[in-house]
Amino acid sequence: MQDSILAGFKAHLTGGILNGTAFSLLAFFGKALTLSQAGVIFILGSVAGLLPDLDHDTGKPVTLLFQILSVLIPAILFWRAAKYGGDSPEFIVLYFALSYVFVRYVVCYGINKLSAHRGMMHSIPFALLCGLLGYLFFISSGTDVALIVGISILSGCMVHLVLDELHSFTLKYGFIPNLKRSSGTALKIKANTLGTTLIVYVLILLVAVAILFSLS
Repeated sequence: MQDSILAGFKAHLTGGILNGTAFSLLAFFGKALTLSQAGVIFILGSVAGLLPDLDHDTGKPVTLLFQILSVLIPAILFWRAAKYGGDSPEFIVLYFALSYVFVRYVVCYGINKLSAHRGMMHSIPFALLCGLLGYLFFISSGTDVALIVGISILSGCMVHLVLDELHSFTLKYGFIPNLKRSSGTALKIKANTLGTTLIVYVLILLVAVAILFSLS
């Protein structure tokens, strides 16, 4: 008889929520950030626990994740768009409607077509990329907010990867470890294809340069 160590989506969701809770409490009590800032950190830290599963192409969990990102990404970028379009009710409705459709049906479709399950999105470099993007998007809110957002997203992705590795073996007779084929496919630093690996590392470099320019 073999018993699985951890469940899939529920374990990742729980891990993400615990991660988001920890960093939001740190932000509120440790860094004296506002309640709204701590709330955003909780949301992003929790969602980060699901991000590596973007490379799934089917199932309700990944559909839910895409729907969440279709709201979160436009919301995060709204302040930039408002500089050009203003904040009138007409622009806000148009912006969020078009952004939702674009992220949900264009960006997510592209991710499904270009990614492979347990590919580069299940890797340490992808977790780092997500963390750097979080820092970059929130740098206008101050370095304290940006740093906690970035670390909470990186940590949430890493929690996901660690849970995947823990789930990559079963126990025979309740105590003998038995490795699955998926063992070692989450905590990696490169994909099976050189092109995919290079894309992620180039993106990390570009985001890091953008952060340096923002700080200068």
